Amino acid sequence: MASVNRQKNDTWRIDFKGLDGKRRTIRLGRVPAKAAEEVGRNVETILACAAADVPLDVRTASWLANLSDAYHAKLFAAGLVEPRIAAETVPVAIIGPFADAYAAKRTDMKPASRLVLGHVVRNLKGYFGDDRDMGTITPGEADDFSRWLSTGARSRGKSATSGKVKGLSPATIGKRLQWCSTIFRDAVRRKLIPDNPFAGLKQPKATNRERQHFIPAATIEAVIAITPDREWKLLLALSRYLGLRVPSEPFSLTWDCVDWERGRLRIPSPKTAIHGKPFRVVPILPEVRPHLDALFFDPENDGREFILTRLRSRDSAKSADRGFWANMNLRQHLLRLLERAGVKPWPKLFHNLRASAQTDLAGRFPIHVVCEWLGNTQAVAQDHYLQTTDEHFNRAVSELATVAPAVISAVKDAGIGENGGESAVEETKKPLVSKGFREKRMEGRGFEPLTSCMPCKRSPS
Repeated sequence: MASVNRQKNDTWRIDFKGLDGKRRTIRLGRVPAKAAEEVGRNVETILACAAADVPLDVRTASWLANLSDAYHAKLFAAGLVEPRIAAETVPVAIIGPFADAYAAKRTDMKPASRLVLGHVVRNLKGYFGDDRDMGTITPGEADDFSRWLSTGARSRGKSATSGKVKGLSPATIGKRLQWCSTIFRDAVRRKLIPDNPFAGLKQPKATNRERQHFIPAATIEAVIAITPDREWKLLLALSRYLGLRVPSEPFSLTWDCVDWERGRLRIPSPKTAIHGKPFRVVPILPEVRPHLDALFFDPENDGREFILTRLRSRDSAKSADRGFWANMNLRQHLLRLLERAGVKPWPKLFHNLRASAQTDLAGRFPIHVVCEWLGNTQAVAQDHYLQTTDEHFNRAVSELATVAPAVISAVKDAGIGENGGESAVEETKKPLVSKGFREKRMEGRGFEPLTSCMPCKRSPS
């Protein structure tokens, strides 16, 4: 039997003899009398069922299941029940900690790529919040996030017209959405979220034709002519005529990359090295060879390892040696050279030099050869590099002007259009008449003969 006893300080306790014969006490604290009596009755039921080795009745089992952890622990201490097993904690992917952890684990990426990934993590946390459960983000919210990137995701800079924070460019948005999909796909593979809300998200078109600009060779030669720096002369020539990626590829060139005998240059490619293409071989074009020779025979470069030695002597080259090329800051000096040469700056200074090189080379060599030299694919070249220039239009018009007189003369020699003073065009406008009916008019009854296979009920008139 269990006895329910009230203490002097208005607290309650239950005294009973356990199955082992020892006296036990359950202290309930200050609770209503009815609640204490209810606990006492259930304790008696638990003891009786345990002594008889029978399961608890539904009412007592339900009461025990709904009991708080604190009171259940008191029953366990008294030897009445087994310890309550804590429910298995379901892992939850919180976007802030998970994205930070994912970025920290990507030690396989180059520093520039890790910088881009850091911007993606900042955007995700800035839009969804640090403590948002990734499993609750829907595809519709992913669409909203994409629109936010295009309107107000930049950390600095405002539109000159509206004064509002500018959005990111379509190419940058596309790259960041790809990274978002990668982060969420990692959470799916770890079975932390059921699906990826960024999977199948339509990305903006990365090609911006308005920023593509063809730089004629004469323009870059004018810029080369006004700079006395031999390294800058070579840098501009390599960028415009061979399409090197500036700054990573020309700053990685060493003198042992030059094959003087065969006129070839081995280009180290830090960008594609991770994909198993650490270098490519290109021809030393006549436009580049004089600038390369000038540096090679310069006494100051005797015994130097890198071709662009002086430009690499800056502090920014130290981070470049570790694979981070963003701090080279060649743009400002090129802008000064353009100003001295009286040339209006064009968008994406070095990228458009590379694109102009590929456009020129594609007109002289097969496209698969040109892509091998520049280290990209035909699809990428078609979307981001190859351009239609004024030279294409001018050449088409000049060739047409050369061919047209010969075509007209050949037509006259063949007698085409000489038909009694009527031209061939006028001849074609005449009505076509079948030879069998040239002299006869078609009768109103059609082509059928008067004598039909079917018997005619009416006599012919």
